[in-house]
Amino acid sequence: MRRDESLPSGRSTPGSHLTYSPWCVQKVVGGVKCVVVNAALRDAEPMAWDFVMGFARNNELQVVEACLVPGAGAGSGS
Repeated sequence: MRRDESLPSGRSTPGSHLTYSPWCVQKVVGGVKCVVVNAALRDAEPMAWDFVMGFARNNELQVVEACLVPGAGAGSGS
């Protein structure tokens, strides 16, 4: 599934590299490509949260609420 790669999680300017948001990070979890969205985004930027959830719904992406611990478990990483 490659739809998750089409979600813009940053911005770029001419001559620069794409910068990513700390709210929305691409990861590989258990061998599955994912976009991890920090739940704090819901309160900090409600319109951005609604956009992300709408994007997932419109593209029939699986949404799972989870707690990820950095560096824990096999198969985690970026």
